[in-house]
Amino acid sequence: MEASYNILIIGGGIVGSSIAMALAEAGAKDIAVVDSDLSGTWGSSERNAGGVRATWSQPVNIALSKDAIAFYEQHAAEVGFHQQGYLWLYDEAGWRRGKAHRKTQAALGGVLEPLFPQEITKRFPFLDRLEGVYRAGFSPKDGLINPNLLKSYYRRRASAAGVTWIDRHAVEKITVKEKSVRRLHLREISSEDALRDFLITQKLAAESPVSTVEVKTLVNAAGAWAPRLSSLYGQKTPSTALRRQVSILHAQDLDLSAYGMIVDNSGLYFHHEGGNILAGYALPAEPPGYRLDYDRDSFFIQEIWPRLAKRSSNFDRLKPIGGWAGLYAVSPDSSAIIGQVDGFLNLYEAHAFSGHGVMQSYAVGRGLAELILEGRYRSIDLSMLSGHRFKTGKTVSETMLI
Repeated sequence: MEASYNILIIGGGIVGSSIAMALAEAGAKDIAVVDSDLSGTWGSSERNAGGVRATWSQPVNIALSKDAIAFYEQHAAEVGFHQQGYLWLYDEAGWRRGKAHRKTQAALGGVLEPLFPQEITKRFPFLDRLEGVYRAGFSPKDGLINPNLLKSYYRRRASAAGVTWIDRHAVEKITVKEKSVRRLHLREISSEDALRDFLITQKLAAESPVSTVEVKTLVNAAGAWAPRLSSLYGQKTPSTALRRQVSILHAQDLDLSAYGMIVDNSGLYFHHEGGNILAGYALPAEPPGYRLDYDRDSFFIQEIWPRLAKRSSNFDRLKPIGGWAGLYAVSPDSSAIIGQVDGFLNLYEAHAFSGHGVMQSYAVGRGLAELILEGRYRSIDLSMLSGHRFKTGKTVSETMLI
């Protein structure tokens, strides 16, 4: 394949798809998206827990999520958005530490209703074990979304506006000249085994076909694999891939469909999932790396069940029926890296979302499209999220993490 594009986006996950839609609907032409796994079999977008919230500590993260939530509200049925809120459970120390965050959220129009333990049990009667819970906060504008429906929605609109999608290809080489990316060599990924091997080892099979693509603008939206791509154009991206696991559980005679996301003070989070329960927990000692294996019963028995059982007698008898592992792309300050890449005239990036790519994807796509096409941010100023901040020390440290 010999081709040329005005704008080439590497990464067709939920962020790359949103960027493609925003650029195309803003009038950009000759846009293509390249991904090794467009179906999302192993992608972080498909392995997301589906939470959407504007409850953050940094104003720019609040603004991105609020803006995206307003869009999801307008298209709720199409993207599977259910605005049933987030319930945050706190111990006394955690509640006091979060005082500044609550003030920031309130100043930006957020709502976090404080609840005493007796009010928690009244509104969430299945939570009948609240030892160690001092207060709760309920954010009613937050909720749950179907990441697959949202990504498909972005792609439909992008395709209708003329975007081309290139599947089962990965970048092998990038030619840079005079501070601009000029040409990319794409190598085809010929099988499922080759795909999984590439995603884990980041090495491409030498015998598969290679094609050349000329570009005028390149966007790195490769998610957890963004550091590999940036190394091909001579940059080092401060982003780390970390495995995150979730379990799918069945609890007989317990229906949580009336509730949104529940975040325990232990770090456990859970919500209803198709008649069952999705529960996740970030292992503090998880080593960085491209691990896509799910620890199955050991993860459930050691990490999930004890924390759930501590909160409800309804969880005394849970049956694990599945689960999966996916990758977070984590930046040093747990906020995304978005903007023009230092030292390049035609290179942009949007990655390292540290677990909040789905919930911020709409606003990020629109913002980066503004920067590429107009040379400035018009809707939300995202300049503080430039990767340049790690050189200047002006980081955007996000602390409201799960």
